[in-house]
Amino acid sequence: MLRLKPPQRAALGETLRELANLAVGALVLSQFLGGERPPSWWLLLWGFATWVGLVSWALLLIGDKRW
Repeated sequence: MLRLKPPQRAALGETLRELANLAVGALVLSQFLGGERPPSWWLLLWGFATWVGLVSWALLLIGDKRW
């Protein structure tokens, strides 16, 4: 089991939140920028689900109780 110190957990949590933003940008926003075909609703749903999952995991790592 990997044991992280509080600063390491905070850094990993911030990185996961940034990764979540990149995932939603790649999976959701690229659907509207392509323009060659209609947007895929499955990719939109997958993008938002990925974002929610990664942000939730990040907040659990950080220990943020605001949600």
